[in-house]
Amino acid sequence: MKPLIFLFILSFFSPILCRDGEPFDYLMFTTIYPTAVCRADDDSVPESCEIPDGTPQWTIHGLWPNFENGSYPQNCHGTPRHFDENLIKPIEESLVKVWPNLYPKKTIQSFWKHEYDKHGTCAQSEKLFESELAYFTEVMKVFDSIDVAKAMSSVGPSEKLIGAKDITTALDGLLGGKRFQFNCLRDKKTKQFLLGDIRLCLNKDLTLRDCPGHKDDHLNRVSRFERSVRKHGQPPLPSFQPCPSEFIYLPAESSKKSTSFFGKVWNAVKNIG
Repeated sequence: MKPLIFLFILSFFSPILCRDGEPFDYLMFTTIYPTAVCRADDDSVPESCEIPDGTPQWTIHGLWPNFENGSYPQNCHGTPRHFDENLIKPIEESLVKVWPNLYPKKTIQSFWKHEYDKHGTCAQSEKLFESELAYFTEVMKVFDSIDVAKAMSSVGPSEKLIGAKDITTALDGLLGGKRFQFNCLRDKKTKQFLLGDIRLCLNKDLTLRDCPGHKDDHLNRVSRFERSVRKHGQPPLPSFQPCPSEFIYLPAESSKKSTSFFGKVWNAVKNIG
């Protein structure tokens, strides 16, 4: 009888032991500003960053499960455990536009893989995100429902300096006064701080909520853009960091001019000989 009892207990608990994802408290949706990313990157390593044609003003970085204490789960048991491009074929054309790859030497799939493997698998503890396709579909729905670019139009883009109060005022109507986070990139050439991302917090049903006021915002999670020192002694690329009291919401024209100049220099070097 003992073996039978053991098998009964095992069969009862096995669904729990094999459950996908991990329980979490809330979600953080992060949208990035490609103009600032490429301006800061290309001023460090020419042509390291490129904004694809048709890219919206703000794009998706990711949707991340979080705990109230500031920590977060990552690389959880999911179905599938690792990103499978075939599973998102029905929405891939739309994904390419709003969740683009800004780095020509990296495939777009590598970015999606990073986000799904690290964060999407953990979200599967909620039925809304029970599959890879569901995760990417819901993230795009969040992006479509929160028009950051339109809300931010009252403060730029422009070359004038802005501060936290300006962004808070601009996003107040969109977010209903909910607390959010934002970070900057520092342009290596000009030393300017550029608005780089905006992070909103959501309940599990994807309604807006306040972001916790933790001093440590876990900026290491943007490692997809915060790459370390490159091989062969090339300089490190800029990283996201808390914005100072004043910074710039950079116009796209400024980014294109800077990228064009360094692009010409880099092409000339490559074509020597």
